[in-house]
Amino acid sequence: MNISSLKVLVISSLISLGSVPVLAQIKFEDVTEKAGLLEPLKGIAGHCAVFGDANGDDYPELFVGTFTHFEDSVYNQRGHTTGKEPNKFFINKGNGTFVEDKECPVCVKGKNSGGAFADFDNDGDLDMIISHQAHLKKWPGDLLEAGIERNMLLENDGKGNFRNVTFHSGIDFWYPFMGRSTFVFDYDGDGLLDIFMQEDFTLGDISAGNSHLLKNMGNLKFKDVTKEAGFPTGSEHGLYGLGGFVDDINGDSWPDVFFSHSCRLFINNRNGTFRELTFKMPDVKYTLPSSINKDYAYYCGANTGDLDNDGDIDFVVGDHLEFDSTKHRLFVFQNQGNDAKGDPIFKDITKDADIGIFGGRAIYIHITDIDNDGKMDICTSRFKNFIYKNNGVENGIPKFDKPFDAGSNDKIMNYWAGGSFADYDRDGRIDFFGPEWYPEDKARLLRNVTPNAENYIDIKLALGKASNRNGIGAKVEIFKASSLGKPEDRLGTHIISVANGYSSGYEAIAHFGVPKDEYVDIRVTMPCNGPVYTAARVKRNQLFKLKK
Repeated sequence: MNISSLKVLVISSLISLGSVPVLAQIKFEDVTEKAGLLEPLKGIAGHCAVFGDANGDDYPELFVGTFTHFEDSVYNQRGHTTGKEPNKFFINKGNGTFVEDKECPVCVKGKNSGGAFADFDNDGDLDMIISHQAHLKKWPGDLLEAGIERNMLLENDGKGNFRNVTFHSGIDFWYPFMGRSTFVFDYDGDGLLDIFMQEDFTLGDISAGNSHLLKNMGNLKFKDVTKEAGFPTGSEHGLYGLGGFVDDINGDSWPDVFFSHSCRLFINNRNGTFRELTFKMPDVKYTLPSSINKDYAYYCGANTGDLDNDGDIDFVVGDHLEFDSTKHRLFVFQNQGNDAKGDPIFKDITKDADIGIFGGRAIYIHITDIDNDGKMDICTSRFKNFIYKNNGVENGIPKFDKPFDAGSNDKIMNYWAGGSFADYDRDGRIDFFGPEWYPEDKARLLRNVTPNAENYIDIKLALGKASNRNGIGAKVEIFKASSLGKPEDRLGTHIISVANGYSSGYEAIAHFGVPKDEYVDIRVTMPCNGPVYTAARVKRNQLFKLKK
């Protein structure tokens, strides 16, 4: 199947409706050209994608991060003749199309590998943080310059225009810093959004895994508190990773930290510090740094979601193994509750959940309800195992279909290192943008056109002048109308985040498919023992803004 000529991507599975089998189809339409993204995205080696509503019109803008370390001839493909292209920023016009903003200060040439939109100064608009692989020494295989651009912090003027405020912010670690994901959360409960700037340990001769926890001090200034918060620090001794998550996984409302690759899990002590909880992946080899594991094969990417709709948070880990490996797979961990110390217990249910071994890396992980059937599906940024449809719970275990294969190109190997899932056209279905790594092929905007999936509710927090006004880290639950808080009538649980997964970001919106209930009750629990907000009998099929 040639994806470049395919206009509609289809995944089919049998579900049960009473005693009658019904064929349900998840469909995506390639709208890259229709959306105005085909030509502007020629000449890129894409690695990062971020959706976020920068100008406040309720339609998300799109940031695309690129790598520009090859000779121009590598990028001159498909009619493109001007060499490497910088990072890209596109304004969503609200009519299904995007227009490029070439003057945005994020449009620099470097090696971008992470980003997120978030309101770091609590002024009501979304600022932006992006990371780069910043090094002066050449990366093995680099044909030209190394990565010159470093981390960047951009302040929003309230109209969607950005100003570079990196210099005095404290987020620039000079050279070298091999930046990856940019995790955003309020780790200490002071209402200001903090940042965990992740560094990898895949090229230890350049830089070696020294991630930084940055406390927001106000006025877009940050302080490095990595050591005092209880995390390891120092070159070759610090915390390294390739994606992960910063969500509450033990149900105490305080965000915890998991870094993929190293696969280290830290529980929030609720006093500004963390403790490490022993966590083991099936093969320790893929958790080791490049100084020991020379195969460039690691666990990569992770994200959270309530896969079995029991009200607690499960998670999934992906892989960055060799391209020709027969070991590619996801790893699914089910939350079994807490032990006597309040530490979460997770069970590897990968095989029980029918997650088999399928071809292709699964690097970026996202958990959402793609077909709006009320069950959380597992999504990746990989064409070989794109969507794992959730078929429901059997004997306490969520069961998944064989993943949808989005197809491949006959001549090259499609590769979406990162990706972003968001409802860019506000029709209630979650869409996907994949930033293509190979300039020979195109980046793709895939519009979700799944039939009979029109019933949903999106919940966005707009808490006025309150701190953390978009509720990053908040637990959002929906229930049947007039059944608020009743476990048996819970319809879904979601923790709001913006940068979990790997090398990409998405909107601070809780999305739920609501196939049967026209009205729902909503409960939002703010992080770090914050207030609880509720709303009764909210009508579905809208972007509902919960205001204080």
